[in-house]
Order: sequence, then structure tokens, then C-alpha cells
Amino acid sequence: MSPNPQAIRPGTPVARSDQKPAAIDSARLDAAIAWAEAAYHHCDVCAERCGVDRHAGPAGVCGLPAEGRIYKEYLHLGEERRFVPAHAIYLTGCNFRCAFCSDWDQVTAPLAHGVSVDPRALAARIAQRRSEGAVCVDFVGGLPDVNVLYILRTLAHCPPDTHVVWNTNLWTTEIAIDHLTGIVATWLVDLKFGNDECARKLSRSKDYWATLTRLLAHLEGRGEVLVRHLLMPGHLDCCTRPTLAWLESNAPWAAVNLMTGYAPYRLRGARTPMSGHIDSAEVRAATADFRARRIGDKLLDGQELAE
Repeated sequence: MSPNPQAIRPGTPVARSDQKPAAIDSARLDAAIAWAEAAYHHCDVCAERCGVDRHAGPAGVCGLPAEGRIYKEYLHLGEERRFVPAHAIYLTGCNFRCAFCSDWDQVTAPLAHGVSVDPRALAARIAQRRSEGAVCVDFVGGLPDVNVLYILRTLAHCPPDTHVVWNTNLWTTEIAIDHLTGIVATWLVDLKFGNDECARKLSRSKDYWATLTRLLAHLEGRGEVLVRHLLMPGHLDCCTRPTLAWLESNAPWAAVNLMTGYAPYRLRGARTPMSGHIDSAEVRAATADFRARRIGDKLLDGQELAE
């Protein structure tokens, strides 16, 4: 893997979180690898259920073969405090096409970016980052869900106390969640939209709200769950408030991080409310709504929210 300018140099002192290691169930890992290898022949590992043979080459919405490609990895100090420092591994490919995506090229042309890394070599890099202070390995992208076989093959060469964070849009399936239970310690879920219309316009997904709320409910009792919601310009009433209301009523067991650092990326310069940054009045209104909710573990921009 090529050096990354955002990586922390070996030996750099870093603050450790109090996160406890979690055990990977070896029997579940073996079963999950077998499931993913079989599923890739008629791929249905995510909610798109393309039915393509990824063992034969790149195909489907994600445009990926069975192997994964990494375009960035480093010790990440910008995640939620409990995951700092995290070893963030960015994999190409995704099943969404979010209009404000920060990594559009890596998502839409996954084979044109990054490098192919053997699972054993990636496991060795995970061990190296752990020796440098990483408290977890954070699979992100792109999206881990469409790279599930490659990740599982990598974890087969990692020690069982590796703390796996699955950084996901949760556009997956109940079967995938079942197979990852006992392997993934923390589900770091983006609940992006509060209704189907915004989801369709901004990510090209269909039946978003029913799918995401069903799958979030399915995560209960399957490890730590932290739900991220990004406040977007002009989407306080249509997305943020419905999302927070649903989480309050239906997922009291999940931690929630309300994020206010929206950046337009590809939408910068477009003639849309989402081409700029969040208005301070919207931030104040969203924060007040969040504070008033009966959500047990609340974070604001990654930090514990003081009551």
C-alpha cells in the first residue's frame, strides 16, 4: 500500500479510548465466509440484490468483483471519541449515488482507484496500525457491505480480539446482518434521510425509509449500534426531525450522533440550498430538538452531548 498523507507516523503518541476489545467468533467467521463466497455467484449481499456473478468479474450496482480495492487507510482521530484512534480502511465501491458524496470517483469508478491488497497483507497492516495505537479497525469507503467477502477473508488472518467497526449506510439485508453478528462489534450506521422522496432525489435509493428502519430494528442485540445523522441544509423538517423522532420511539438502545458539519462537495456551486453550508439557525433548532428527545446516549459532532 502506498503511504497516505493523513496517516500518523509509527511511534507517534496518541490518546487511547476506553473501548474494550471484542471477540470475533471463529465459527461464525468461517460460516460467514462460506455464505459470502456462495452469495457472490448470484450477488444478493446488499439491498440492491443485483443477482450478478461477482466471481466472474466486476458487475452490479457497486461495479466490484470479489476482490476489494483500498484507496486510503490511516489512524483516524476524527471519529467519535470512543473509536479514537481508529484504523480507517477506505474501500472503493458503493450501492448509493449520493449527490453530495465526498468520494464520488472512488464510488462510481471503483476499479480505477486504489490498490488491490492481498487479505494477508491487509491483516498485517491492521496489526501494524494496532501497534501504533488503533483501538479498532473501521471499515468504510465507499461501503463495507459491498466488500463483505474481502473483509471477511482479511479478518480470517486477524486475532480474535480485533474490534471491528462496520461503517455503513445499512443498505444491506437481514441475512448479511445475521452472518456478521459475532464478527462486527460496532455498527456505525448512517441514517441519512427521513423520507423516501429525499432519499430518491439525493441517493437514487428506493423504499429507503421502510428498508432502513426495518434493518435498524434488526440490529438490536447484535453488538453496539451508533447511528449517525447528518443535518443537511433545508432538510430539518423533512429529514432530521422525523429521523430523531423514529430513533427516540423505536431504537432507545442505540447511541445517536447528530452531525452538523455538512459540506456540499460535488454540489458546491449548484443552484440548490444544498450547495452551501448549514445555516446557524438550523443548527440551533436541530440541536434543541435533539436535546429534548429521550435518547439515552446522545453525541453532537462526535462528542458526548452535555445536558
